[in-house]
Amino acid sequence: MSKRHIPVQKRAPIKRLIAVGLAVTLSFMAICAFVILGMADRDYADVKKSSENLVATLAANIGRNFEVLDLSLQAVADAIKLPEFERIDPVIRNMILFDRSATAQDVGSIMVLDRDGNVVAESRTLTPRKANYAEREYFKYHQSNADTGAYISRPWVTKPGLHVIGISRRLTDSHGDFSGVVVAVLKISYFHNLLKDIRISDNDSITVGRSDGTVVLRMPFDIKSIGSSISNGRIFTELKKSQQGTFETFSVSDGVKRLVAYQKVGKWPVNVGIGRSVDDIYAPWRVEALSLGLIVLALCTFNLAMVGFLAYSLQRRAAVERDLAVMATTDSLTGLCNRRRFDEVLDTEWRRAKRSGDSLALLMIDIDHFKKYNDQYGHHTGDAVLVSIARCIAATTRRAGDLAARFGGEEFAVLLSGTSVQDAFEQAERIRAAVMALPLWKGGPDTNPTVSIGAATALPRLGSVLGDLVKASDAALYEAKAAGRNRSVLAPVAAGEAARLAA
Repeated sequence: MSKRHIPVQKRAPIKRLIAVGLAVTLSFMAICAFVILGMADRDYADVKKSSENLVATLAANIGRNFEVLDLSLQAVADAIKLPEFERIDPVIRNMILFDRSATAQDVGSIMVLDRDGNVVAESRTLTPRKANYAEREYFKYHQSNADTGAYISRPWVTKPGLHVIGISRRLTDSHGDFSGVVVAVLKISYFHNLLKDIRISDNDSITVGRSDGTVVLRMPFDIKSIGSSISNGRIFTELKKSQQGTFETFSVSDGVKRLVAYQKVGKWPVNVGIGRSVDDIYAPWRVEALSLGLIVLALCTFNLAMVGFLAYSLQRRAAVERDLAVMATTDSLTGLCNRRRFDEVLDTEWRRAKRSGDSLALLMIDIDHFKKYNDQYGHHTGDAVLVSIARCIAATTRRAGDLAARFGGEEFAVLLSGTSVQDAFEQAERIRAAVMALPLWKGGPDTNPTVSIGAATALPRLGSVLGDLVKASDAALYEAKAAGRNRSVLAPVAAGEAARLAA
């Protein structure tokens, strides 16, 4: 049977199923990627916002305390200028000079130094210590600068071993000349107590420093970092652009990449910076992303597995349907098309030839003396003869447009499209010769099986009917039998049509 005439299940539904499955899977993956990236941006934005809020709070707290101490220093500077100040009783004088802020926990003391750096008044005692601080950084600064504003010194270590900074102001006489310094000593423990309860990871950092890059305190706490310089840090470049902001950078002290939120402390030459490790920021996100990714991966795998299973099932079903269709249109004994399929194809080819103007030929084949042979040797042997002759017919009918079928009993039919009269007759003779070459008879009228063939050719056109071709080929078959069997006979064709067929 020609492959052209075998019903084939279209593969489009399977392809569409696979395409839909892949589209759904890719959509899942795209949505998952969008959600995961959104989670990363959310976590980053949350940490950035919380860092900005925290650094603003710390800067406000430090600035407020600096302001309180500076107000105390301004009060001392104003009180010293009072007439007869030197003749006031020491107890009353100290009460006038130093308010309660001088007794705060992290304030060492407030001292008044004369133009030579000698201590002339001290908040914590009526009898000032006998000491000279003319070599202190803050003293030299005020001595050489006419600025009467507050000054924040670099950290230094006192004799008891305390790390402190000084907040100082310049004192002037009635002529505006330098007359000394008033300084408040602030313990570094103030900053430590302020920052110690803030929960940060080992890779995070909080730094309070001067605008020149001198570290006042850095958390996690390391006493060696006090007074060190990070003037080459990016924060100082950013401070020139804006007094507050955020940026990412690698730390100059430990090389960790951090998201840094910074802010200048009010009018003071001090800044606060909080660095959050970028790796730590994304650590919770990585866990969530991995969990979500594994879940989506499992769903996608399941989806693809289901698509594959359905595609396989559809393919199997198509194969079964194809097999059933072939079985429904195939003669179970000979493997050729059955009569039903032959009638369908004959009708289709007749209409196609009518549209295209092609010729159509039909061979009707009958096994000679088969009934007598079948009765004598049995149906099993007769079936073997039918199978062998069917193979001969199929072997000589190999063109894509040809169709061989078992027409009924011991009768076969061959449909030949686009075939001339001469070609149809030659095809009939090839079939007859192939059958004669089969020595399958066990006895009987002849030593070899033979067939009689009736051939008819037509050019379908308006007004013609399919039945005419079948009748013509059938009449030619009976003529072959009547003429002695084992021969091929052509049905007569009109002269004009014969010329066109020959062409």
